Amino acid sequence: MELKGTPFQIGKKIGLHSKSIISRRIRQINEIERIKKIPPRIVNARIRDFTSLIGRVSPHWLEEMKGESVAAGVDTGRLIFLNCLPDGFYSELPPGFFIDTYQNCSSFVDVGSEKNILFKIRDEKNFPQSFSVLQNSGFLSAHAGRDIGNIGFAHFFNEKALAGANNTGSFTKHATDKPLFNDCHVMRYIAERAVSIKDIPSLVERLLEQKALGGANGERGALFLFADCEGGLLVECDSRDYAARFISKGRRVISNHYVTAKAKKWESAAPNRNTLARRERLGYLLSRNAGNLSPESLFRFSRDKKNEPDSLCRDNMDNIMITVSVQCQVISREKPSDSLNYICCGNPLHSVFIPVPVTHVRTYIPMLDGSFWKSSRKECGGKLCWKEFSAEMEKFEKRAVQSENISCLFDEAYGLFKKAA
Repeated sequence: MELKGTPFQIGKKIGLHSKSIISRRIRQINEIERIKKIPPRIVNARIRDFTSLIGRVSPHWLEEMKGESVAAGVDTGRLIFLNCLPDGFYSELPPGFFIDTYQNCSSFVDVGSEKNILFKIRDEKNFPQSFSVLQNSGFLSAHAGRDIGNIGFAHFFNEKALAGANNTGSFTKHATDKPLFNDCHVMRYIAERAVSIKDIPSLVERLLEQKALGGANGERGALFLFADCEGGLLVECDSRDYAARFISKGRRVISNHYVTAKAKKWESAAPNRNTLARRERLGYLLSRNAGNLSPESLFRFSRDKKNEPDSLCRDNMDNIMITVSVQCQVISREKPSDSLNYICCGNPLHSVFIPVPVTHVRTYIPMLDGSFWKSSRKECGGKLCWKEFSAEMEKFEKRAVQSENISCLFDEAYGLFKKAA
């Protein structure tokens, strides 16, 4: 299907297909709110303030959430609250709500002579993931990877072949409890408006001026890597300031701590072992593959478990924080319309990469409604042993990188999970 039309129409399509997961996520936050005895006045104030912020800065998101909530049969205010939860909402919970607090996204940008590459391994709360192509009237369309219910983007590749990746940043001296745009919201704001990396600093400044810019949460800032056919861009921010550095050649690796001199001045705590180990490991893998960043080598990076639990990929399904998705955009410098987005909707040890052209505009419904993600998880306890399934995954990916029939690849990958489960 195509997610095309007015924001309300798009929201209705998303809500119709994703209503079971959206409803479940709303029930979960209702239960946590009850367990933690969060006063209704605090919840209502956050909903009011965040609604006002979106209405000022990006009002079409409100229309999309209204459509989504109508079709899913949930209250719009609760969906808005899901997108502006207070810090620590998922922490200090009783047994059954185990939380691993490591923040584990790992990313790099590579600016080459023929192609530019943006790569991100996303570790987040283990909620159902989706991949879709949003075509909101009046805004740039974009491939979007995110958890279902999230109005923002965790990965994006827009119609101008501009790619974006966001990582949780350092703990910052400028902590805030205000419901601002988090890093996923900032990603979407940029994806829908920026034609090239040159547009991004002014968009970030606009968010600062509108008092909308936040970090990954109230206590931590955010890091972003962007790439287009010209080069790369690193942006680091918190709610009060930002730093930007253009990348004209070579590579830049980030994990979950600030790297620019300006942003380091905002740090309130030194980087921990986990973020340092992952940045070093990803840099090492890149150096070992300096002349051959093939799709297959990038897939291997995403499945690397060395130094566990401080590894690039984590697949302990008992934790709420695991590797939930990977995207890698390979951008042609000469002909951006030939660029590809290699998407993995799910943990890469249990899911596969599919090459999606930047020109692709249709959304595969099992990737929109969470069915694809759930099927890859079921593989963990399925009929095929790990060796057999990993061999099947490798065969599929070898065929996929040569294939031109995208619709067939989605079906084939989905069928592979069903067979395993």
